[in-house]
Amino acid sequence: MIFRKYLIFFIVLLSLAGSKTFSQSDVFEDGEELYYEVYYSFINIGWVKFNTKKLDNDHYLCTAVLRSNDALPFVTVNFEFTSEIQIKDNNIRPLRFESKEIKQGKTSLITYHFDYDSSFIDIKKTGFEGLIEYEKRMPIYAVYQDGLSIFYYARYNYFKDYTKDVPVLFNQDSSSIEINYNIIKKDIDIGAVDYDISSLLLQGSTNYQLVFGLTGEFSGWFTSDATRIPVKAKFKVKIGNVTLELKSWQRRNWVPPKY
Repeated sequence: MIFRKYLIFFIVLLSLAGSKTFSQSDVFEDGEELYYEVYYSFINIGWVKFNTKKLDNDHYLCTAVLRSNDALPFVTVNFEFTSEIQIKDNNIRPLRFESKEIKQGKTSLITYHFDYDSSFIDIKKTGFEGLIEYEKRMPIYAVYQDGLSIFYYARYNYFKDYTKDVPVLFNQDSSSIEINYNIIKKDIDIGAVDYDISSLLLQGSTNYQLVFGLTGEFSGWFTSDATRIPVKAKFKVKIGNVTLELKSWQRRNWVPPKY
């Protein structure tokens, strides 16, 4: 009888250990920098760099710079994104978002200001000539992600198998991204390390067009450790597929986990 009680106790412990997830707060680290290169087939068409800065408890400033390869005259992309976010009620809540597009020394700016107390989002677009092209106040019907916070949202919420339609704001309007999470470990290789990385495969789809003409279905391989860092992603474009691959990183005592 005593043996049976201990057996049940250990079975319960094992089941809890098997279902245990990581601390979602491990996704965010002050000073994290992730650098990716973008490829169309074997052609390097650009790069993306993400930086995270902690402002105070559960309050972060995230930035991303997206550039096309200067050696390719037929592709010109120059974007800078900023998203100020707050972790509240175990969810990522954007507070302010900026999207800058730079062309020939001039800047076009889109801003979102999230006012949760009044349940409105103020959206404004200023064109390359400094004139306001678009201004709108939109009711907050859900916790919308912006064009940058969705990167952190996908990492932060990767803790179980499920499918979710995530509300997002893009091109001054509301939309959604379908995300399919899968926690079965898979191997993936990148050029930055000489071993297969233990990863989790995320798949999804969008109904709008992003920079580089990205649209439709996408796949991403996230490390299976607590950081949930994306190491590779594939996106569909009008003329084929684009690959995003992690090339370098700055994060304390972190290396991609071995498969």
